Amino acid sequence: MAPVDQEEKTVKKTMKNRLAVAGLCFTLTAGMLTGCSGNSGKAIITLDGQKTEYAVANIMLRYSQAQMQAFYGAYLGDNLWSQYGDSTKSTMMDTLKQMLILEQHQDEYNVSLTDDDKKKIDEAAQQFMDDNDQATLKSMGATKERVARVLELYTIRNKMSNAIVADVDTNVTDDEAAQKTINYVVFSTADTTDSDGNKVVLTDDEKAALLANAQKVRDAAAGGKSMEDAVKDVDDTKTVSSTSYGDNDESYTLDEAIRNAADKLKDGEVADEVITTDAGYYVIQMKATYDPDATASKKERIINERKSSKFSEVYDAWESAADYTQDDALLKEITFHDIYQMATEAQSETGTESTESTEDAGSTEATEAASETESAAATE
Repeated sequence: MAPVDQEEKTVKKTMKNRLAVAGLCFTLTAGMLTGCSGNSGKAIITLDGQKTEYAVANIMLRYSQAQMQAFYGAYLGDNLWSQYGDSTKSTMMDTLKQMLILEQHQDEYNVSLTDDDKKKIDEAAQQFMDDNDQATLKSMGATKERVARVLELYTIRNKMSNAIVADVDTNVTDDEAAQKTINYVVFSTADTTDSDGNKVVLTDDEKAALLANAQKVRDAAAGGKSMEDAVKDVDDTKTVSSTSYGDNDESYTLDEAIRNAADKLKDGEVADEVITTDAGYYVIQMKATYDPDATASKKERIINERKSSKFSEVYDAWESAADYTQDDALLKEITFHDIYQMATEAQSETGTESTESTEDAGSTEATEAASETESAAATE
């Protein structure tokens, strides 16, 4: 449980108040807080002799904290940070380490901050300082220079991520990615657990009843009824699902017996019999022997996998060669006794004119470009 005297730090964020800075949306405002900034200037990371301040890590963490609080706070309450505080810090430090190492190698890819980048970062950092009260800024150790440093690191990481994977082959043939899509309904025979936590195993008679229902669905669908109507007539608690797979997939979620039966079907056909697996009884229908939408999605996944592999290959070599040290004792000083939260629109007191002036058509493109390489950048 969180401390009784835990203070609440309000973080105001609205759609109109987003600052799009070279692919990074970063807006943080807060209410009345207290905090200790005595560690702010201490080095929490040393990379090949270059030191990174505690405050830089703290600012990054507090923004992550506010985002997580917005998404999960209502569900987990005081347990959120007792459960996920340490893992959140660990993930954030891995991200910061990656940013610093990428920055160290930016010249190898001719990556740098443009004058426009620097201008946007300066404006965003100033807006951040203007939108937060002094108590909040002090609790994070935030100065304009430190906030700008965080923004610089995010921007360089996005640029480097794009540069590293720029020469990845994005040509994927239809044969390589071709996907089939089946509709199916399953009558599960898996063991369950009752309200007291006891294991419940179906009897042979119960399994036989499920098989009979599956057969009714199969017969109705084969007779011309839609899968949805066939299922509804037998058991209105069941739903029809769909899944896609390809002959060249490296792994499958579908049982081999289901794939083998599906591969014999043409579009719209229903399998001749109910398929029995360890999980239950399946009724399947071939929706499309070639699904263009699923194939396009598969192509994107293949390209992203190539990019992720290329990024990992390059970054892992740099990481192995880096002389990196982290002050774990100092990291423990970053706690979650105070809660940072996203505020509602009504709570926001920030003006929108100066914020909106930092947004332009290119910022959306930059954000999307950064998102496309996120999986490549998110190596451990």
